[in-house]
Amino acid sequence: MIRITLIEIASFLLPFALFFIWRWQTQADVKLTATPALRLGLAGAALAIAMMIVLVVLDAMRGGHEGDQYVPPRMVDGEIVPGHFVPPSERDEPADAGEEDDDPQ
Repeated sequence: MIRITLIEIASFLLPFALFFIWRWQTQADVKLTATPALRLGLAGAALAIAMMIVLVVLDAMRGGHEGDQYVPPRMVDGEIVPGHFVPPSERDEPADAGEEDDDPQ
């Protein structure tokens, strides 16, 4: 677990380290100008909203409809059958569904 955490931290810090090494090596006298913060903020917000909409649409397309029953992944004849939704007309009802066993042994 610690290895995964260290890899994630290193992946986050690597671009910053490379940028600072590049700036140190070039020693250019180029002044960094101010960025248009409002435009960048609006562009980032628009991209975030668009991504949320895309994720909701993709989730809605993959899910079942109202009343469908989810069948979890299972192994059949040595093959893994992925999980899927089944309409109510195709449900496999257990043979003893609805029957109460009054005689616990």
